[in-house]
Formats: sequence, structure tokens, C-alpha cells
Amino acid sequence: MRTIGAVAALGLLLTACASPQERCERAATAELRALDAQIAETEDALARGYRTLPAQDGVTRLRLCAWPREPVLFCTERVQTPRAQRREAIDHTQETARLQE
Repeated sequence: MRTIGAVAALGLLLTACASPQERCERAATAELRALDAQIAETEDALARGYRTLPAQDGVTRLRLCAWPREPVLFCTERVQTPRAQRREAIDHTQETARLQE
């Protein structure tokens, strides 16, 4: 268990010792990866003719939450359950213009 703690502490120490240039490069690389992912997603949507979006159904559940110090016997909680992705039509001219930017 001490080995895991020592490795974690060493990792934090090395991360803190990164120079400002290395931190800047890391941030720029992360932004570039995100931009590349958006471009790939747009190109895929243009090839398919539609974009897929994740869909979720929201359900409110009633549960018993009577603790000795709580005056409420029942509580509600909102639960999101994933379901199949839904398709959304795209505008080819708008998506092409978005790629040109």
C-alpha cells in the first residue's frame, strides 16, 4: 500500500515540476486533439448524412429516506438511463462551411 502512495506522490511531484513551456504544450496538445476529434466527427456526419446524438430518458424515482433526524419520509431522485442513440439530420452547406473555418 505504501508503494502505491509513493508512486502517486512521485507522479504529483513530477507534474508540479513541469516547466511553463511544457504545461503550455500539454494544454495546446489537448486542444488540438479535441479539434481533430470535432473535425473527424463532422466529416463522418457529412459522409453519413446525419449526426448521431446520445439519448437519455429521465425518470424520477421515489425512495424511502426516513432517517431519525429528517422530517421527510420519502425522497425523490432524478435518474438518467441511457438508451439508443438518436439520429439528427444535418445541413450539408452549414457543415461544409464549418469545416472550412
